[in-house]
Amino acid sequence: MLPQTAQHTPLQPILGGVARALAQHGIKRGAAGSAKGTLRVTQEDSVRRVIQAYWTPFEASIPGRSIGLHLEVAEPKVHWAECYLSPEFRNWVFCFQERPDGDIQLAYYADYETPQEAIKGFFDLSTWHVLTATDLTWADVAYDVDGDLEWTEVETGSGSLQSPIVQESLKKSTIVWLRWHDDDDVEHTMPVWYVYDQKAALLYVLSGERQQLIPGAAQLKSVDVIFRWKGKNARVGEIPARVRVVDPIDPGWEPIAEKVAEKRLNIPGLPEDTARRWREQCVILELQLQG
Repeated sequence: MLPQTAQHTPLQPILGGVARALAQHGIKRGAAGSAKGTLRVTQEDSVRRVIQAYWTPFEASIPGRSIGLHLEVAEPKVHWAECYLSPEFRNWVFCFQERPDGDIQLAYYADYETPQEAIKGFFDLSTWHVLTATDLTWADVAYDVDGDLEWTEVETGSGSLQSPIVQESLKKSTIVWLRWHDDDDVEHTMPVWYVYDQKAALLYVLSGERQQLIPGAAQLKSVDVIFRWKGKNARVGEIPARVRVVDPIDPGWEPIAEKVAEKRLNIPGLPEDTARRWREQCVILELQLQG
């Protein structure tokens, strides 16, 4: 029987979340030793960690298969963080640091109900307890992936604007999916039509009219852009993007609006007439891809 890989288990969505977090923090792939810090993505099996916290030991147990994140910095002192992500059990994050006397101590730990919460917690806690503590940033870190994990753009949902598969999607498709969280941390996902300015590497998305209303569009600061094959329900990449609301009083608003109107089908009237109507009734979003 073939070995069970993460891509054929409930671990696959967790890998997707890890891939998105790596892209959001601008972490590039590299071999161990190629950067000042290394973040290893591993497949774990029946993890059992006994931790000493304030002279009282406790056990963190994660039965079955899980995804492990291991961030390690060796200089100027040893600092590291561990994270164990499970689809069924509690998710744990541990941060350790070397004391002035050379002993290792637990700096912080936390447990989370969902892998998504734990991924965010791992990156937030690691930023402070590992990187800031050693005067580093995520730009000083390279990630590596366990050979047991099938880590590809298509299957994990990560990607970059330069990826041929993403470029092909941009040329042939008129729809992308956006995912974002509102002020109450509620996740939204919806398909939108867009216009791609290849020269500026920007996507423009209209919110307004009955055909496309994006909840809270005027307050958006960031989204994840999910690319799919035209005519197929297959994801080919996912890239985080910064969002800027194009101000109607901005001198550049009118040419942008006319460009969007030219690409919008089944709208009566001239593009400049449509643009004038949108100034009063719609919001235009400019998406700058970060991958």
